[in-house]
Amino acid sequence: MQEHPSHYKNSKNTANAKPSDIIYDDQVRLSFFYPKSELEIESVGIVDNIVNIYAHGSLEYGICPYCGTKSYKVHSHYIRHVFDLPILGKSSVLHLSMRKFFCMNPECKYRTFAEQPGIEIFRYRRRTRRCEIVQYRNSLKHSSNTSHKLLSGQGICLSGSTILRDLHRLEPSSHQDVRRIGIDDWAQKKGRVYGSIIVDLDQSTVIDLLDDREQESFGTWLDKHSSVELASRDRSTDYSAAIASSGREITEVADKFHLIKNIQDRFIKVLSEHYDDYRMMVRTEDNTSEYPTGRSVTSIRTERSSVIAREKVDSRQTMFNEVKELQMKGFRPTTISKKLGISRQTATKYCSMESLPKRKSKSQNGYEKFDRYVETEVLKGKAMSDIYLEIKGLGFKGSRTPFYDHYRYLSDGHRGYRPKDYKPTKKERITDERSELLPIKTLASVVFAYMSGKKLDDENGKLMKVLQKADWFNQMYEATCSFCCLIKGNDPMNLIRWMKKYWKTNIIQLKTFIRGVKLDYKAVKNTIIYNVTNGITEGFVNKLKIVKRIMYGKASIELLKNKLTMEHVLFN
Repeated sequence: MQEHPSHYKNSKNTANAKPSDIIYDDQVRLSFFYPKSELEIESVGIVDNIVNIYAHGSLEYGICPYCGTKSYKVHSHYIRHVFDLPILGKSSVLHLSMRKFFCMNPECKYRTFAEQPGIEIFRYRRRTRRCEIVQYRNSLKHSSNTSHKLLSGQGICLSGSTILRDLHRLEPSSHQDVRRIGIDDWAQKKGRVYGSIIVDLDQSTVIDLLDDREQESFGTWLDKHSSVELASRDRSTDYSAAIASSGREITEVADKFHLIKNIQDRFIKVLSEHYDDYRMMVRTEDNTSEYPTGRSVTSIRTERSSVIAREKVDSRQTMFNEVKELQMKGFRPTTISKKLGISRQTATKYCSMESLPKRKSKSQNGYEKFDRYVETEVLKGKAMSDIYLEIKGLGFKGSRTPFYDHYRYLSDGHRGYRPKDYKPTKKERITDERSELLPIKTLASVVFAYMSGKKLDDENGKLMKVLQKADWFNQMYEATCSFCCLIKGNDPMNLIRWMKKYWKTNIIQLKTFIRGVKLDYKAVKNTIIYNVTNGITEGFVNKLKIVKRIMYGKASIELLKNKLTMEHVLFN
């Protein structure tokens, strides 16, 4: 706190004076700390680490808050205790000696009133204005329980219920003068209940939240805001219908991001519909080796051993090796159990061993007794189901599913068997030797990365060369690239040319997208003309999700509205 020369009685050489030589005035105006507070300090004392400031009103009169009449006639006195921000880490309390006045206006319905000093202390409040601002700033950023803990650490003792009650007391502005808005939906309960968020694009602030995303709700909101001239939205037909039913000339702008995402979604559906063609192209490209015409018992056993070695990995041995590695680094069994997610007893046991002993359990079904017979019968062309029934009669005790799982190295696929003269065609591949096919979403991500100009590795580059051999892929790829370029440009006539060029396409998904653009032509055209996007709205939707998670999804629509719309007011 900076000292002022007028606070001293002897202020001639205060720069060179010792602290013991400085004498303070008995009365210091509180307006030095609170502008326009209309209070004077009487005394200051510290009791139990609490700074107690005793003050009274500085005006000789009082102003009736009901009729505005001045009064000099005092009725009585009373004490108000108001909490303020902490001073040097200590809680501070203002003890205000307030007066009640007689109202001298005979037409006023109130006979007495209490003085209200300045703009720092409000009626019926137990905290100063700047203390409440700090409280609101914390409560808007965090949940009520978290705000309670943070404020308590700062010396402001408030319960979570008080913080919530004060948040509900806030009254956001109606924003009647807003001109350009962005609107988007947000999920209150994903898949079931949705609402709408409205953003002022000029001020980049949230101005309202609606309970749903229906046409009636947004139409009612537009009727109350007659100054709206432009609305940026997604491809929702409800918002478009509400704007059309308002009867006003409101410019609709479709969001660039949603348009590009719509055509990319259509591209993904095209890839899904032609996934068989993609699989055939990849298999034909990789099918360059010859396959053996027959198989022997020796080759079957060799294949079996390789499959078992590849598929059956001893998890105990892997875990034992990890425990021993951490033990060599100096970790104790308790720490090892937490790092690896195993029990403390297991970690202690592995630490005391030099090597892992073999499993003591034995095979209960005795497959080794029937291996030679089963392999010989498979080479003769007998079905696995018939073999199972035969060895059942010979004393095999296992069930059917474990039997198929044990001898799956003899089968080609989930069912059936591989005959002696088996030779796969070009359209068929052996499971162990066929190329790995990418899922549809991964395949689409590679295509979109190539579309955006990113450099692909050799494997993905080879994949793009394979896909470009298909006519359907080239047509959809060219249409998507050209649409993305024109939607980011500034010539709306290119949109008409693009629609005419691909109107007679044989790709159903592309034709459906063009029909949607035709129905929403004005909004899509305005996207090219106006430099307006809905990115700000999307950002506030993400922020709204974070606020919901902070409050564990229990916040009402009104509380969420206050948290989002009042933040820029209190922080500016």
